[in-house]
Amino acid sequence: MVMIERYGIPSTKIIPLMKSLQVPFRNVQPGDKIVVWTDDAMDPLVWQGVMAAINERGAQPTLCLFPKLQHHNADPPAAAIEAAKVSDAVAGLTTTCLNSGTPGLRSLKNQAPVWLMEENTVEILTEGGGSATLKDVEEMVAVQTRIGEIYDRAKKIRILSDYGTDLTADISGYPKDYHVQRRSKMPFDRDPKTGRLGGGNWTFGEVHVEPVPGTANGTVVWDTTAHYPPGLWRDPVKLAIKDGRVVDISGGSEAKLIKDYLKRYGDENCYAVGGEMGLGTNPRCAPRTGNMRSDKKRYGSMHFGIGHGADRFRFEKDPSKYVASNVRLEGIIDRVTVVVDDNIVVCEDGEIRV
Repeated sequence: MVMIERYGIPSTKIIPLMKSLQVPFRNVQPGDKIVVWTDDAMDPLVWQGVMAAINERGAQPTLCLFPKLQHHNADPPAAAIEAAKVSDAVAGLTTTCLNSGTPGLRSLKNQAPVWLMEENTVEILTEGGGSATLKDVEEMVAVQTRIGEIYDRAKKIRILSDYGTDLTADISGYPKDYHVQRRSKMPFDRDPKTGRLGGGNWTFGEVHVEPVPGTANGTVVWDTTAHYPPGLWRDPVKLAIKDGRVVDISGGSEAKLIKDYLKRYGDENCYAVGGEMGLGTNPRCAPRTGNMRSDKKRYGSMHFGIGHGADRFRFEKDPSKYVASNVRLEGIIDRVTVVVDDNIVVCEDGEIRV
């Protein structure tokens, strides 16, 4: 299946685009070396706008343009990774999603933060979730911090939706205050002590948690879209999950495409449930766009991933306690309900309650 076609974007959209990009690049300073990763399927106006915004602040943008990667969660080419190692930050503008748990991105740990900005469109950046103001971001951070406080104390999560999602999993085992420490930080800030640029993602707005491997049981229904196949779906896809593993995928043509995709690019572990269960917090994201960058950040939605996650990989030394796979595939649960430890309602039918 081809990428969603984008028609009729005038070059004059650079005007509102430059305005929106002031927020994520607000802390870029003269002399910063910023590498921009992108591919030949990305709207050129997106990476041109990012290059211009970085240049405007006196920094040194460098473009790494390569053919579209073969599948989601694939690492960029080795030359792009090497360029990142001598930069102060990387803006990832690929049309396939990136993941900090893959080998190439792990090699950049403690070197250059990778700003995850994949799958953005001009429309998202100028009219949707990517047009968030600094005040919007501060409010999202406050919501995410409150949810993080709950997740830091939690042992169990239950996820439900009107389409038939009903899944439980163990979410214990994180280091003390892990979620609060991550979610209370503003994206793209500088460390006041070292002066180094920090991490971030844009379009902004999610707080996620990962299940303990082997503990997820129940049903997940991706009812809107997924990283593959792209676009707004006609038929939902049902995942039957037993003891932390997808044992059946059913639905219409989308389900068949997913099974073919995982068979072609995945491995045995891509069916394990180790990826993110991410609750969107961005109220500027429009509902049901069929674009993952927007739908996964939308207030009250959830992206649910199968295959590897990045969180537990960061802190667990025992490989049996995290999932590592070739591919992670995320899909959207619209208007999700999230209940923690049987009695704390974090979100109810798409409305965050904490």
